[in-house]
Amino acid sequence: MKKFTSIMCLVLTAAMLFAFVGCGDDEEPIPTGNNDVNVQVDPESGLEIVVFEGDYTWKDSVSILATNWNPHTYETADDSYPLDFITAGLYTFIYNDALHPVEGKDPFDGYKIVPEMAAELPVDVTEDIAKNKPAYGVPADATKGYAYKIKLNEKATWQDGTPIKAVDYVESMRRLFDPRYLNYRAVDYMGSNDLAIANADKYYNALTKVLYENINADEATALVAEGKDVYIDAYYFWNAGPGHLDAEGNPAPKYVSIKDETVYGENVDDAFSGKTLWDEYGAATIASYNSLYKAVTNEDYTENWAENFDKEVGIFASGEYEITIVLEKSLSGFYLLYSLSGNWLVKTDLYDKCLKQEGDTYLSTYNTSVETSPSYGPYKLVSYQADKGMRFEKNDKWYGHYDLTHVYTDPEDGLNYRMYQTTAIDCQVVAEAETRKLMFLKGELMGYGLQAADYDSYRGSKYCYASPATSTFFLILNGHKSAIATREAAEDFDKTKYDLECMTLTSFKQALALSYDRDQFASDVSPARKGAYGLFGTAYIYDPDTGATYRDTDQAKKALCEFYAVDTSKYASLDDAVASITGYDVEGARKFFKQAYDEAIAAGFITDANKDGKSDQTVRMEYAMSAPANDFMTTTIKYLNDKVAEVTKGTPFEGKIEFVMSAVYGNAWSDKLKQGLADTCLAGWQGSQLNPYSLTDLYVNPTRSYTNAWFDPSTVDMELTIDGNKIKMNLTQWSDALNGTEVEVGGKKYNFGDGQTSVENRLTILASFETAVLKSINYLPMLEDGSMALLSQQVYYVVESYNSVMGRGGMAYAKYNFNDTEWADFVKSSGGQLKY
Repeated sequence: MKKFTSIMCLVLTAAMLFAFVGCGDDEEPIPTGNNDVNVQVDPESGLEIVVFEGDYTWKDSVSILATNWNPHTYETADDSYPLDFITAGLYTFIYNDALHPVEGKDPFDGYKIVPEMAAELPVDVTEDIAKNKPAYGVPADATKGYAYKIKLNEKATWQDGTPIKAVDYVESMRRLFDPRYLNYRAVDYMGSNDLAIANADKYYNALTKVLYENINADEATALVAEGKDVYIDAYYFWNAGPGHLDAEGNPAPKYVSIKDETVYGENVDDAFSGKTLWDEYGAATIASYNSLYKAVTNEDYTENWAENFDKEVGIFASGEYEITIVLEKSLSGFYLLYSLSGNWLVKTDLYDKCLKQEGDTYLSTYNTSVETSPSYGPYKLVSYQADKGMRFEKNDKWYGHYDLTHVYTDPEDGLNYRMYQTTAIDCQVVAEAETRKLMFLKGELMGYGLQAADYDSYRGSKYCYASPATSTFFLILNGHKSAIATREAAEDFDKTKYDLECMTLTSFKQALALSYDRDQFASDVSPARKGAYGLFGTAYIYDPDTGATYRDTDQAKKALCEFYAVDTSKYASLDDAVASITGYDVEGARKFFKQAYDEAIAAGFITDANKDGKSDQTVRMEYAMSAPANDFMTTTIKYLNDKVAEVTKGTPFEGKIEFVMSAVYGNAWSDKLKQGLADTCLAGWQGSQLNPYSLTDLYVNPTRSYTNAWFDPSTVDMELTIDGNKIKMNLTQWSDALNGTEVEVGGKKYNFGDGQTSVENRLTILASFETAVLKSINYLPMLEDGSMALLSQQVYYVVESYNSVMGRGGMAYAKYNFNDTEWADFVKSSGGQLKY
């Protein structure tokens, strides 16, 4: 189980079925090839364990094949696909059963967190670190929650048999945070994330230009006199904000050196190149500067960054098979283990060979091929063809195939089985749904995700499984004014026919927000999914012990009613008020379209040459495509266009708004959105199902937010009453405090992390944050992810009921009715065409 979030573009869907819930009436069981039970006795424990003979291949399909599954750099869910098979966390989640009992829980009703790559649960050593190692920055009076010793599983090896020791974890993290590499996944272990390693951000940013906090003219003069340089964050120096423009509307440089008249950043040829802030604007302007960024450190640290990892970064080997981690902020209990269910481990000798330097940039081929993908998990990669497929087979060096942790007692027959009966995973690219269905019915795929046209035929089948998922897919709405202006200024852009600038108007976005009935949208384009109304979907759990979900709280319900302007006094209950929300309001949308037209005319965005009260230009919104269009995408774009055409009838934008597919951007689709070079996409994040509070960081962290270039959460204030005290902070500060960072405002310090305040307070903050971000009208919730799919008659799941934490147990708990040879015979005897 992985907690970390990854970005997703809703263009195509994979057919992995591990978490689905059965639906439909009971039917007679199909024949099974596994009628004879072969039992062996474990020599150490005397436990009888069923052993299977033959090959059991999970035949999978994806629409987009992974290209880079480096745990330090991957960005999307597509690229993280192989990591579930070739890696393992320090801790893992398994069902409770007779071999792994949980007090008060019936077998398979709950879960248990057990050591995986670790050998034992963490031991808190906060007091020792606070007293004897001050360089890590643990508060001197801290007694728990900041530092832990973790004994490692001595049976863990790489697939070639090389032992995995403490030094491997330390050296892997050294590379993860190496400031030369700027690894994307480093953010998972620093900043506002739960498992923030002490001084990791300081080390990671060691080669970034030094930013001085609250610097004044005298201090700047003294530093320059000493021969040091002073770098000003120019985005905010002119109060330019995230639009990155100066007061005159010119693109601002990112960093400006006072000392040597050098501009650093995206716009090295802009109007300020060759000038200094000191000469251009004088001491008074320098004195008024107040950085929105925390100072990194002084220049000595920058010069000696390589040595500082061992001195200050919160991880070290405290034994040959023991690591100690030190955290930036406190973390304990469930959320500590949950955070450690992922891993940063790489095989460092191979990792280093895969690095290539081009100028100041480092590129890596680690985890891009069979040869560069060493496994320490249950499977290993044995073949890979780009854009075609990949195959995994059992990793015979993985300890879990032989220990007793990965054995369960079947709830039906009471026998003991080893997890991971699957011997191989064959995954191939199959882009078209109709092709996947034909292959599935021929027994060539393990599952088939139902399309809209399939529901009447298959939703009642015994083999039909449905599952909720964590992702909420939004229409991201471009508001990057400077990027849009640049696009409109291009020679090939005809401003007499088309317009992009209307998209920057809040009224235009409000009109779009009211143009779509969310449930109808889901029903038309993907019936397994459902309409989305908030930032956080119904699958997110705020209480891991009980499985209670965030969306079922009063705070979350009130957040939706506030955003959608529902008068709760008109309804018998809060539930009834929420049930009334559709997101669709034709009259309201038309009112906002008229307002947007008036504003656009006044701003000169559009024209009305013949004075007919209609826009001369068509607002053309480019939908960022990561892959070639399939049935789902074609249906989605048609729906978006058809419905907005209906809503705009009789308005100045009638027939003047269209969504068009972009070229295929591949993995660059998210960068296109973030840079304002594409205008919209159904996109979101997946992960962190058991910690919805952590999701607030996705909207305030500049390295993760889709809208950082035009929406600055640090300028949006929110006032709440917490325990009788009125507290006013900006969205970034609320997010940081909610996730355990001590935030100081007005001389007072606030921390609303787990265990620091009541759950009710945390829910109030989360719901208020959700409302504030929704009101920015940058993210239009459209679809809550979920799937409905047919599962092959070759396999079944150990547990029939869906578990909000475990799902259906994943590959570990998938069981087979037939091995591969028996399955081929069964399909042949069925005439080569199976019935579901």
